[in-house]
Amino acid sequence: MKILLVIDRLTNPHAGTEGQFLLLINLLQNAGCELRVVILANSDWLNKNPLSCSTAVIGSSSIKSPKTWWRVYRQARQAEVDGFQLAHIFFNDASVVCPPMFSLAGIKSIISRRDMGFWYNSIYRAVLPFTGKFVSCALSNSRAVANVTGEVERIPQSKLRVIYNGFNRTLSAEARVPELEALKVSGATIFGLVANIRPIKRMQDAIAALAQLDLNSHNPHLVIIGAGDTTELKSLASNLSVGERVHFFGSRSDIPDCLQYLSAGLLCSESEGFSNAIVEYQFAGLPVICSRTGGNPEAVTQDQTGWLYEVGDVAELSKAMAAVLNTPERAKAMGTTAKKEAESRYTIDAMLNQHLSLYRELIGVKS
Repeated sequence: MKILLVIDRLTNPHAGTEGQFLLLINLLQNAGCELRVVILANSDWLNKNPLSCSTAVIGSSSIKSPKTWWRVYRQARQAEVDGFQLAHIFFNDASVVCPPMFSLAGIKSIISRRDMGFWYNSIYRAVLPFTGKFVSCALSNSRAVANVTGEVERIPQSKLRVIYNGFNRTLSAEARVPELEALKVSGATIFGLVANIRPIKRMQDAIAALAQLDLNSHNPHLVIIGAGDTTELKSLASNLSVGERVHFFGSRSDIPDCLQYLSAGLLCSESEGFSNAIVEYQFAGLPVICSRTGGNPEAVTQDQTGWLYEVGDVAELSKAMAAVLNTPERAKAMGTTAKKEAESRYTIDAMLNQHLSLYRELIGVKS
């Protein structure tokens, strides 16, 4: 099969959507697909890290610019001549411009949706229901995201599909993280939060919940792994007298190795599509404490694989953290259950096979 993969830009291979995009490239190539990646805007990362397949950079990404639409159409026409019949499109601007332009060239479009639409502004809300008429399928990574996509973009139910993210995580018993090793040796119970530092992630709730725990028992600490400005969070931790218990690790490539030191994984977001962090926690055998929003309840079962609490309810978050401290064997058992579920639901093979099946269905190719 020949598949076009389209995205606004590639700047951070460790970010959720971009990481899954790059993973999909490798998987589809290994499955024998012929790929062409179309990117609206260039980036320093892309210049330093050329992709392993044919790549075309449009050089214009503004949906307000006629130049963007014309260049996308010209690229679509060339792709059609070269035998491409289907485009899988990621991110916001590409999913506005590409479906109608690709349709004019005779190429079908899949748009991917991976969050609860916090980026929908008045322009997107006005334009997407129109450009969505040219979409053959809207593919989401959770039922919650699919429902929002259908409602806001007016995509018919028959065109909504869900494929959960796929992961291939293995932990090496010899992979050590010195900073976390030292904390463990000191007797600390470590909670972890993996996410880039942004207001929507509500990391201040985790710090406030930590401050409400009995700090004289179990020696609780919080480790935050992700890029972003730590100034305000450090100030909050200091004001709540837990500055020495909150550790900022920044962006890291050894997250699976870090997770083996944790007693539970946290996610405090006010909005989530389907969290990669939750699944990574589960693959590491951790119970998950997360806000009840978006796709989180699809991944975490209350009192079986973790705890769910209402967004912003710091008292409930702290109560769940205290449960990990006070009943560690129960928390460990929940993590074991979570790991078994993750290994059956979120495999690389399952994700790849479902993508290939969808592509074949839309192109009209039998497996």
